[in-house]
Amino acid sequence: MDVAADHIELDLHGLVPSLVIVAASDHFRDEADAVRRAVVRRFPAAAIAGAIIPGGVIGVREETERHPAISLLAAVVPASAVAVIELDHPEELPGDAETVVVFADPYTLEAERLLDRADRLGVDIVGGFTGGHGPGSARLLTRDGVRTAGAVAIRFDLPGVAALVSQGARPIGNDLVITAAEGNIVLELAGKPAAEQLHAVLGALSPEDLQLARAGLMAGIVIDENRPEYHVGDFLVRGLLGVAADSGGLAVAAEPRVGQTFRFHVRDGDGADHDLRRVLGDAGPTVGAALIFACNGRGRHMFEAPHHDANVVAELLDVPLVGGFCQGELGPVAGANHVHAFTATMLTLPL
Repeated sequence: MDVAADHIELDLHGLVPSLVIVAASDHFRDEADAVRRAVVRRFPAAAIAGAIIPGGVIGVREETERHPAISLLAAVVPASAVAVIELDHPEELPGDAETVVVFADPYTLEAERLLDRADRLGVDIVGGFTGGHGPGSARLLTRDGVRTAGAVAIRFDLPGVAALVSQGARPIGNDLVITAAEGNIVLELAGKPAAEQLHAVLGALSPEDLQLARAGLMAGIVIDENRPEYHVGDFLVRGLLGVAADSGGLAVAAEPRVGQTFRFHVRDGDGADHDLRRVLGDAGPTVGAALIFACNGRGRHMFEAPHHDANVVAELLDVPLVGGFCQGELGPVAGANHVHAFTATMLTLPL
């Protein structure tokens, strides 16, 4: 930790940070409070937020999934522009901010209720499930202590803060309108049984794409229908759970509606790379730092080269970066907050 703190103090040239964000690997689970106290000692005037992240840690040009690592990000911003909040219940989410970053325990935080409240308040939620391997194993860090449940959040009231969501899947086949659905079952696509449309799409794939489909086929549903055409970032991608034996419908990890546009997707490293580059390319030249919450199915599981997401951020933005590999990511798509999988969800801070 002291090595990272030394680098930060050199880069700050005597400036005093008002916020320090901490991401530490699971190797420090039993020393979580010692990590917290070390950060407080080095940055006594700063608000502190972060977590021990089982999936691994991300920093500048580096992703560490299997080895001990601590990544720190220090920000010099007006103290009134940021606040660290401890959440036990979704109702505690404040409505007086545009953007809130969340380090959340997946076992105790009611995520869907939190996102529903955020949508009602007009708050963008960016973050991830950074809990442990079961209830009570989360280690969520603040200046004052270590939490094992709920969430630690950072409220930003800072112009120029932006939320980004990059998908880890790419579309295959054609856009199809959902013409019948019940609960989480898509019964018909474009007037035909959903399973029939699935077989038609699979039958037209190249051998390479067919192998990807067999490894993990996903469903993409357009959230904002008010567009002339749809691209990768317009789809909310969810798991395709299987074929319902009684109806021949497709079970998806969502509740689709009749009239929505549907498209099959496959998890694909090349597609994830292209979409991350697309999203970061739109971020603009005024980004000063970034937080990243990447799915633990990315990294070495998705990309041939190591440190993929961290290197792309360095290539396109060249800014300080902190984050980790999560058990689910939180971020807005088409104006509504969602839980994601296989994404890289990011918050960018202005210069």
